[in-house]
Amino acid sequence: MLARGQARRWAARATRASSIPLLLALLATTALTVSPASAASVRSLRAQAAAAEQRLAELNAVSEQKIQAFDLVDGRYRHTLASLRVNRQLLASASANLAITRGRLAQSLRRSYKSGEQSPLTYLLAAQSISNLVDQVQLMQRENSSNTALMQQVRRYQALVERSRRALERERKVLQGQLRAAARARASALASAAAARNYLAGLNSKLRAAIAAQQAAAERAAAAAAAAAAQQAAAGQQGGPGPVVPGNGTLGQQAVAVATQYLGVPYVYGGASPAGFDCSGLTMYVYAQLGVSLPHNAAAQYAMLPHISESQLQPGDLVFFFGLGHVAMYVGNGTVIQAPHTGTDVSYASLASMQYGYVGAARVP
Repeated sequence: MLARGQARRWAARATRASSIPLLLALLATTALTVSPASAASVRSLRAQAAAAEQRLAELNAVSEQKIQAFDLVDGRYRHTLASLRVNRQLLASASANLAITRGRLAQSLRRSYKSGEQSPLTYLLAAQSISNLVDQVQLMQRENSSNTALMQQVRRYQALVERSRRALERERKVLQGQLRAAARARASALASAAAARNYLAGLNSKLRAAIAAQQAAAERAAAAAAAAAAQQAAAGQQGGPGPVVPGNGTLGQQAVAVATQYLGVPYVYGGASPAGFDCSGLTMYVYAQLGVSLPHNAAAQYAMLPHISESQLQPGDLVFFFGLGHVAMYVGNGTVIQAPHTGTDVSYASLASMQYGYVGAARVP
């Protein structure tokens, strides 16, 4: 905490310049009330966008399932059509083979019939021997029997192919119905996902507009605070007192009040004084005025302090961004005060506008 002598000097300064506490109160109030409606709108839109993103993720998963289901049925349907094409080819081949076999059998029967027109005596006399006669008769019988068996086999094969064709046709009709249903389900899922995507895009557009409005409000508040700080600085140059650290409020509230006195101070790399600050130099210097020693490094400050969640943020807490490469001080209502980068001054910023680089927060005990 503060040394007693230093506290007495600050109290004396406050006594000599009664207008300065009023100025500090105005600055703190301005910092803590920057566009509350805009901040609430941003929080609401962020919550809606998060819910919409979750819903879109769910609908995308459903769409993927419906697409895969359609592809599965479509693959089976195409396979069945290919099988039907092969079946028709086999059926045509079986019919052709049956016709050939019938022709051969008819030809064989005709030969048998013509041979039967001759008298047994003539057929016997035509044979060179009894053995030759027996061979001719057996050959004719075997040929007729073979052709008959072949025709029966071809008929059985043809019947088998025909049964397969009818089964494939039934399967094709069933799959055709399933394919239409799967196509409707896929189209419905994709349409729902597209609608959710458009809804999320609209929310994100509104969120960007709300963040821009909040940022503009913060900048207006910063400009007003900077003007007040400039007036205070001018009064100090005319013999008035220097910066005053108020004794009321929590440590964090006092830190905010101190930090607002340096609005408009230029960013200086490695700077840690009212002549110029970098990000960690500002937070280190502010807390040093309250008797708290912090290192001049954002990552080191984050490492040494107890961490808190974003929902627990209170004025004076330190907020870290961009891989612990940047630190700012939370002042309330979704606003921070910071020394941003070269070419800028100590100023206010919307916490929501920096969420893309957010790492975490810590509290100075």
